Amino acid sequence: MTKSLDNIKQIASQKPSKWIDDAKTRQTNRAWAKRSFQIAVRILREIRKQKPLNGMTQKRLAEEMGVSPQYINKVVKGEENLTLETIAKIEDVLGVTLIEILNGENTINVPVESQRSGGYINRNRSVPIANKVIDMELNYAKPTGTNG
Repeated sequence: MTKSLDNIKQIASQKPSKWIDDAKTRQTNRAWAKRSFQIAVRILREIRKQKPLNGMTQKRLAEEMGVSPQYINKVVKGEENLTLETIAKIEDVLGVTLIEILNGENTINVPVESQRSGGYINRNRSVPIANKVIDMELNYAKPTGTNG
C-alpha cells in the first residue's frame, strides 16, 4: 500500500490547483461570457453565409481586421472579452450589426457601411423594438366582505 501512495506522490503536481480561482473567475465573468458567446455564434453564422458568396473565412476576417487568426479563433470560441472597437471592426468587415444600442423606446441603428468593395453583404435589418413604452400596471381587486 505504501508503494501505491509513493507512486501517487511522484506523479502528483507540486503546484497548488487553481480550479477554485478559475471557477470564481467564470462566475464573475458569466454575464460578458454569455454575451461574448452569442456574438461568437453570430460571427460564425455570418462567415458561413458569406463563404460561398465572397470567400469569407476566419483567416480572411483576421487579415482584414489586422489581427492574428489565433485571436479570431478565440473570438469565435467566445473566449475573448470583446471591446467596442473590436466589435465595430468585425461589423465593418462582415457588414452586419452585432450590437444595437437602445435609446428609450427606439433602436439607434448606426448603419454599417463597409469602406471596401468586393461583394460584402449588408444584413443590417434592425427595427425598433417598440414604438412606445407600455405601462404594465397591475390592478388587483380590493378585498371586500368579512374575509378581506
